Amino acid sequence: MFWKFLAITLLPLALASAGDVVQTRACSNNRPVPREVRVDNCPTLPCELPRGTDANMEMDFQAPFDAATLTTRIMATALGVTAPFELPADRARACDWLIGSRCPVSQGEDVTYNLQMPVLRIYPRIGLIIEVSLVDEAERTHACFELDARVV
Repeated sequence: MFWKFLAITLLPLALASAGDVVQTRACSNNRPVPREVRVDNCPTLPCELPRGTDANMEMDFQAPFDAATLTTRIMATALGVTAPFELPADRARACDWLIGSRCPVSQGEDVTYNLQMPVLRIYPRIGLIIEVSLVDEAERTHACFELDARVV
């Protein structure tokens, strides 16, 4: 009975801290999509990204291939222009940001990845589309999604 009480009491707290599940779109070229994407403080789209903070996102996916390493690639589209968003090197190494797992990853392995993307104070307050993808050493995409966001 005690364990049931703990599960009922603590599970909602754990889920609340995991971020809000958000609706994403598939990327072009039929790249694999994650099972679920969660973004902190994003109850509705577009997700608001406050300047001077880190946008914190998690995605769950199943690795479609064996991979020794994973790298995060981000593209941002705003005002009709698409450009790469360069993460700091330590954050681009996705293997360092896996939760409950580590590289190498095996085909079929369930993986959770945490992205902490800096939103600098100098960014203009605009709406944008963010494409997040994880690629391996052979340039194969393991998961990719697009998300509507707004810098505030």
